[in-house]
Amino acid sequence: MPRPRMNDREMERRMLDAAVALVHEQGISTGLEGIAFDEVVRRAEVSRTSAYRRWPKRDQFYGEALLRLASGTILPAPETSVTGPAAKVVVDYAHRLNSPQERRNLVVELLRVSIGKDYEVVSTAPEWRTFTSLLASHQRISNEDVREAVAAELVATERRAVEVRARAYALFTALLGYRLAPPLAGPDGFELMSRAAGATMTGLLTKLNLSDPDGQVPRRMRAFGSTEYAEWTPAVYIITSTVLGYIEPDPGIEWSPARVDDLLTAITGFTSQA
Repeated sequence: MPRPRMNDREMERRMLDAAVALVHEQGISTGLEGIAFDEVVRRAEVSRTSAYRRWPKRDQFYGEALLRLASGTILPAPETSVTGPAAKVVVDYAHRLNSPQERRNLVVELLRVSIGKDYEVVSTAPEWRTFTSLLASHQRISNEDVREAVAAELVATERRAVEVRARAYALFTALLGYRLAPPLAGPDGFELMSRAAGATMTGLLTKLNLSDPDGQVPRRMRAFGSTEYAEWTPAVYIITSTVLGYIEPDPGIEWSPARVDDLLTAITGFTSQA
């Protein structure tokens, strides 16, 4: 029995989806020309004749695929990967939060573990690789209309990521008895903090292709006022330094057994939702 004829809209969707999948597998530089049009046709399992009729010029297809790639990039949210490891740190430290130093140890270790996990996830996520590649190279896209449209989509993608991280920073800063360092305050302050941390991480991610063997060698040290030794990779140390530049202990917070219980309850709730 012959297969039903595929309509044009379905054919377009499958072709663009196939192109995006191939980019995630093979990477991208300044365009999609490294991916053969016929390879996309085979992956999409569509009629070669229909595909060539829809896109008689290859640059038309590559332009649409670049836009789909930029607009469809959803960066992994930190909550999905960080909540579990962060909760374990809080539980491990909950019985020793009686002094400012012990609470500082918790904050530093929590940032080391959560940022380390976040960086591990994003550095291996195809969406992040595509985003950083487009970010670094989109100005060299020859078609001006496509270049401007891709830039607009990248801005929107980054804005979404900034908003998600800003909410996470605001939540955990409050839970840990910290606040934004004046003069920063409120949502705008956390947005700026998120932008700074995101820019730092993006800069580090764009250098991963340099394959510098010394760039990820961990160093054992007592960092950021903690009295405990821990393994710090350069990337995690750099991002943590950025984050800690925006927050400080809140002098108005009184650490009581009830507050510790509230912290554990909140962390348990986050874990159950993850």
